[in-house]
Formats: sequence, C-alpha cells, structure tokens
Amino acid sequence: MAEDSELLFSYARRGDVQSLSALVRRHSVWMQALLRGMLGDAADVDDAFQDAWMRIIKSADGYRGGNARAYLASAARSAAIDLLRRRGRTVSLDADDEDGEAMVDTVPDTAPSPGERFESKATAEDVRAAVRTLPEGQRQVLLMRIEGEMSFREIADELGIPLGTALTWMRKATERLKGILGGGR
Repeated sequence: MAEDSELLFSYARRGDVQSLSALVRRHSVWMQALLRGMLGDAADVDDAFQDAWMRIIKSADGYRGGNARAYLASAARSAAIDLLRRRGRTVSLDADDEDGEAMVDTVPDTAPSPGERFESKATAEDVRAAVRTLPEGQRQVLLMRIEGEMSFREIADELGIPLGTALTWMRKATERLKGILGGGR
C-alpha cells in the first residue's frame, strides 16, 4: 500500500486520479469527523469537505513532503474556518464582556446535575455536542489530535501557537469535556 505522501506526489506530478481517489477513501472518515466537530451542521460539513478536497486538488503541486495527514487536516481546517467567516463572526463564550466576565460564566446552567450526568452514559451525539461547546482553539486542538492524529508539535505549527499552548488547550478541553459528560469536577 502506497504511503500518503507518495499518493499526493503521484497526483501532483502525474495527475494520477487513482492516487487521489485512494487518498479520499483513506482519509474521508476522519476528515469529516474533524469538520463535524468544528461545524456541527451536516450540510456545512459536506460543503467544507468538498472545499477541502478542492483545495488539496488545486494546491497538490505545492506539497513538499512531510506529514501528509497534517497537510490534509490543514486543508480541512482552512475550509471550515472560511465557511465560518463567510457566515460572519462567531462569538466565543470565553470572551470577556464589558464587565470583565466571560460569557460562559453568565449563562445559566440548565444541564442535569453532576450526579445525573454521571449515571447516564455519554452517547456519541452527547460527545459531539460537548465538543461543539469548547472554545474554538481548544476544539481545534482536540479534533486535530484525535481525528487528525496529529502530534502536538504539528498542531502547534499548524495553528501558529507555542507547543505549551497546544498542550494547555488540550488539557483544558479534556477537563471541560469530563465536566460536561459527568466524568469529573
């Protein structure tokens, strides 16, 4: 079985459509999961998924080697961010308001008590919904790590943040998810 980087080079240099098809088959599931975590809406995921592959097709000749999965994740992430930008800005619940309080701290908690959450098992939809509540940076790090199987160094480089920040965001994301899904606090 050909390595991902070989398939990318084969498509970029020779226009080998079968190599591109192999990449799409091999990486569709995790790329869609990454986009689903960033966007939520199925139609948006489909749009961003198609846009990501169009980006890959158009820029394949610019691929210079290295981690092909990170290259594909970057295209997916960029497609999702562009889709969100086209819609207008998103509001971060961690952003401080004019009183210096994070919006997340002022939103009433209508969730079940920790005991009730602990008693029920989290379903896949519960997990997806919880991931969508994470601040954008934490959500991206978590999804790139889990769905994109990227190293923290690759994530930090892709997001343009220090390695320590990527690690901190991952820790905060997992702590927040544990709290939401009843596994902690």
